[in-house]
Amino acid sequence: MLALCGMTACTYLGGVPGYTGLEPGSALLARVRETTRREGLADAKAELVAGLKREDQSRGRLEDRVIRTTADPERVFPDALASLSPEKRARTAIVIVPGTRAGNPRTKDRTRECLRGAADAAREMGFATWFIETEPRGTVEENARFISGQMREAFAGSDSVILVMLSKGAHDVIRYLREDGVDLPAGDRAKLAVVLSLAGTVQGSVVADWMAHSPRPVPAFTRQWLRLSGQEEAIAMLEDISRSPWENGAASPIGSRFPRATWVSIAMVPDGADGRITERLWSPRVRGWVERTAPAYSPSDGLVESAASVLPDDVSMPEWIVTGYGSHAMPNGTYRDGTRIAPRTTRPGRERLRPESGAEIMSAYLRALPASLLH
Repeated sequence: MLALCGMTACTYLGGVPGYTGLEPGSALLARVRETTRREGLADAKAELVAGLKREDQSRGRLEDRVIRTTADPERVFPDALASLSPEKRARTAIVIVPGTRAGNPRTKDRTRECLRGAADAAREMGFATWFIETEPRGTVEENARFISGQMREAFAGSDSVILVMLSKGAHDVIRYLREDGVDLPAGDRAKLAVVLSLAGTVQGSVVADWMAHSPRPVPAFTRQWLRLSGQEEAIAMLEDISRSPWENGAASPIGSRFPRATWVSIAMVPDGADGRITERLWSPRVRGWVERTAPAYSPSDGLVESAASVLPDDVSMPEWIVTGYGSHAMPNGTYRDGTRIAPRTTRPGRERLRPESGAEIMSAYLRALPASLLH
């Protein structure tokens, strides 16, 4: 059927005339795209890694601490969030927003299971914890509205709030901060201390852009199949994350509206020497088509360009960056020194996520993140 599609008018079904790809929101993303075009992915990866290190405003401090708490599950830095008194932990909200649902909707959603494990770990460590059950394939707009209702309770009952989001959850959270969060009372906005983005679609997803807009046979056929099978919500979701959530001047006011917040980005850099991921993740063949035919491309974790998982330049908020190596399935990756991100609950060559991995990672970060972030 796919071959037939390629030989007929179906080739351009649903395509967008003038498809030009995501505009870069940062100088780093623009540079690594240009290096990819001129020199290839391997050289672009080297430039990317150096750029992420330069832009990390913690100057490697957080990355070093996380590597240590990951390697030693008993280690707790004396100034870390986990070292706060039980009373202060109970007044610190950890709010977790999951990403989208990928794959067959009738199978287990292992990504959400992993994040629920993270929520359980935070709760067991004494933090006030919310897991926000956004619609797995919901649009950014509807998920942001749902988050808004849940966040009112979190802000009202806490002294400090830490927002944690994975993948497309970044789009949902950014939309919430832009539209509803900015209208919170000043006292509540000052409670937002940390936004922790795990392989987030912070500047959009090049893969979603290709699937939503490319007129080539595979994405065009996929869109048509989704329509015919009653999965229009998946097309709407792809359309949402194909664009940057900071469009139309949305980035400028965020820093001033949340004056005490620090953004922490976990950026996953491809682990292969050739500038590509070594995990299968979903479809290596389709990833190859995206790489060759997208209007712009750079080293990617399989869904998001690594340089697009950090903030655009016009967001005036402190940003700490931790660099991991691997795929969008973050727990399976490693840190710069080779330490596995979830060494006790993952094994090389096994790609399926487990709830225990989310708990392991959350524990490591809460034992590493300095309590000074709460001001």
